[in-house]
Amino acid sequence: FHLFHTALRSICRETPALFQSTQRATFVTLARNQFLPAPTLTGNINGPFLQVPALQGVAGTAPSSRNVTKFSLVKGKRKTVKAVLKRFKRLDWGAWIRTHSGRQKKLFKKSAALRRRLKQHVFTNATQSWLLDKMVTSFWRRPKHYIDDPYRPYHQRNEYFATQAKTFKV
Repeated sequence: FHLFHTALRSICRETPALFQSTQRATFVTLARNQFLPAPTLTGNINGPFLQVPALQGVAGTAPSSRNVTKFSLVKGKRKTVKAVLKRFKRLDWGAWIRTHSGRQKKLFKKSAALRRRLKQHVFTNATQSWLLDKMVTSFWRRPKHYIDDPYRPYHQRNEYFATQAKTFKV
């Protein structure tokens, strides 16, 4: 046990090969080392072993964040989440639409009917629409009028009472 322990200490005390060379260490390589778990020496029935815990994720990558900024630092105003504007479209009557996920992946495997369905858009449900409305500012919730808008027929929903176009008597 003592021989193994002293050999392990001498290995751990050596400077890593990264710093022995004359190359400069980049920020990514230095940051990656802090995410690696430390090895532990555990005693077992057959003798001590060096165990390295499994990594929880890809080292050196920060998780993506799509949080709403409620108060900006410059003007103190609420900010829109840009990922929502890239992935979704809001119709004038309040619904949000999106494209099918994976609509361009492995099309050679998919049937013609499925490929046709993947070209169509999908409505978000009420909970998702409510969440998306909170993630954008009032500017993006107002109706937008574009020239030659391909979504023009879908901006009105007259068959449902709450979303019918209102007629005013003069």
